[in-house]
Amino acid sequence: MENYPETLKTILNDEAYGYRRDAFLAFLKSPVRDYKESPTVKDYVEISDKDLEKMIYGEISDTSADIIFDQDADIKIINDEVTASDQLLQKGVIVCDMITAISRHKLLFEKYIVPRHGTERIEHLINSSWRNGLFIYIPENSRLKIKIHNLSDAASSFAYKSAIICGKDSQVELTDIYGSTGSGNGIQGKNVYFFLDEYSKVKYHYLQDKMDTVTDITFVRQYQDRFSEFSFFHINHGSSRVLFSNESRQFGASSDFRVYGVNFSTNSQKMDIRDSSFQEGVGSSADIQVRGVVTGSSSTIHRGNIDLEEIAIKSSGFYDSKILLLSREGYANSKPGLMIKNNDTRSKHGSSISNVDEEQIFYLRSRGIDLNTATGLVTAGFVGSIIEKANNQEFTRKVYEYAEGLGINAFLGTN
Repeated sequence: MENYPETLKTILNDEAYGYRRDAFLAFLKSPVRDYKESPTVKDYVEISDKDLEKMIYGEISDTSADIIFDQDADIKIINDEVTASDQLLQKGVIVCDMITAISRHKLLFEKYIVPRHGTERIEHLINSSWRNGLFIYIPENSRLKIKIHNLSDAASSFAYKSAIICGKDSQVELTDIYGSTGSGNGIQGKNVYFFLDEYSKVKYHYLQDKMDTVTDITFVRQYQDRFSEFSFFHINHGSSRVLFSNESRQFGASSDFRVYGVNFSTNSQKMDIRDSSFQEGVGSSADIQVRGVVTGSSSTIHRGNIDLEEIAIKSSGFYDSKILLLSREGYANSKPGLMIKNNDTRSKHGSSISNVDEEQIFYLRSRGIDLNTATGLVTAGFVGSIIEKANNQEFTRKVYEYAEGLGINAFLGTN
């Protein structure tokens, strides 16, 4: 990575150069952990410096000719090309790629994006090296539903940055689907930042289902002003390695943050799923519920911190993780944590890792249902109750499809 500063001065020397430079300095200052996370592994998802170099220097492959977008999508993205529907633009919504936003919407860029650099080492690197991304500005008092279909070639490696700004008293339901085409083992990193002005409400549906050779690194952050509400429904199913980190920054009083996450790992997949809240606002609330299903020789770890700062009196924070382990070769772990810095709050955390309830399987089999189908049904019930809260038919259908598909020989640990 020694040559990267030169890349910053040449290829990435645009109007966001100062932001990129500061992010790269933050990356250099971030300590590299030199100890094992557990007695058995150093990292649950290994991302090497070679992988990071591949991501930041970028290798964009020619996109497959047989691209099929969701026809209902309001915004369609292939690699870094952004196309928005006329109906959306006519409602006063600003949609463009991030490179365009730097110059055409400089005031918005400087007000919302420039002050925010994130906190994690790889996140800093993505903030320094992004080549493009999606920029959305939603005017105040808007009432919108937006669907995004984001496709990339599986062989492509890149860093990607998106910003969604929600004006005062806006209400937005956003569906964001990430898939891939072709074949290849690209390293694909992205930062997705939400900025919620006061009284705004966002319902965000996120689905990652890329090719099983891709490495997906994702950081999602929400910056919430007072009385804002953010509900997040995320599903991770694809990619060979998944590092998914989601954190709210609730600096506004009475802000509300709710997360309902589901992940499926199979074969030799490795997933590191992180959902946390950082609360500074008085009377703020956070409720995080995450479910995971592990089959084959795959592994999943759930991490979550509820951080209630000294100023965040009258606040509450809850974290709950449950993982269903469906094979003898699979691995699951959960690391919840509470960091409570005042005594006028309510908080708790819980986690569990379990196998399929044999009594439930026995009951279903006594009704003539075969073992594989019975296991799939139990798995679907385990995750379905979480994602049904989204009230999104497409997401509910996908979750049941994934869950029931994992039932094939999962209970015997032979898939």
